[in-house]
Amino acid sequence: MSGTSASLRSLKASLDRATGRLERVRPPAGATAEQRALVSELRDFAAQVDLVRASVDLGDIPTIVSHLHEVTAPAAINRTLDTLTAKGYDIPVRVAGVQRSAGGGG
Repeated sequence: MSGTSASLRSLKASLDRATGRLERVRPPAGATAEQRALVSELRDFAAQVDLVRASVDLGDIPTIVSHLHEVTAPAAINRTLDTLTAKGYDIPVRVAGVQRSAGGGG
């Protein structure tokens, strides 16, 4: 599982860098609240990824599954991006999250 852990560590580092860059952006007046929300949501995503990474490092499958179900930040990020799109901003990206099966209790 060391490859998975390394990939998750890399993802967290990328999210931390993206958060730092976004935090320095001066948004247009109509997007200030959404920019703050995105910064917060990216921080949440990085923290959620780090929890999954830690559980992978422990090799505890039930904890990994639990932490994967707690990865909710992508949905929040996409809602904020949808709000910006509805306001007329061209945001052509979305964040993929954990896929849950139709019968999968999540």
